[in-house]
Amino acid sequence: MHVLNRVLATLLALGLFLGGLLAVVEIVLAALDRPHLVVPYDRWTSWLREQSFGDGIVRAVLIGMVVLGLLLLLAAVRRGRPGSLTLPARTEGVRVTASRRGIERTLSSAARRTDGVRDARARAGRRAVRVRAATALRSPGDLQQRVSDAVTGQLRELGLADRLRARVTVSQEASR
Repeated sequence: MHVLNRVLATLLALGLFLGGLLAVVEIVLAALDRPHLVVPYDRWTSWLREQSFGDGIVRAVLIGMVVLGLLLLLAAVRRGRPGSLTLPARTEGVRVTASRRGIERTLSSAARRTDGVRDARARAGRRAVRVRAATALRSPGDLQQRVSDAVTGQLRELGLADRLRARVTVSQEASR
């Protein structure tokens, strides 16, 4: 489960819990003939009785709820980045996997070993690896191609060159 889903699920669960708790308190107060705590249900009830489905505010609220529901559904269905990637096995019947973070560290190291690269970061997805390299060189020349070759060579060594495509960008750091 990726971070967005975790945050959304936590916020939704917290909102539902607090809303349910508030509803219980309001119901108990109404049963005891006490004044409301937060929700002025008597005013809301009279206002809701005056509204119809043709009113603009009702339609806007319903459309907003549908859009929110579709966004939550889209966030739940969307596939995240894999936690591990299957590597080709050199022995029959053996399944070999590597963590996505381990592959990212390996590719970052391969990019940093290229002359002229000061720092590099890699992000591995399902189909592509994005490598961002930084250089202090004023004229990087063919540095992007050399970093791309180093990353592709490392992917080939891992046996992932046919499954993951390398996308390399090189940026110049400001001189200090």
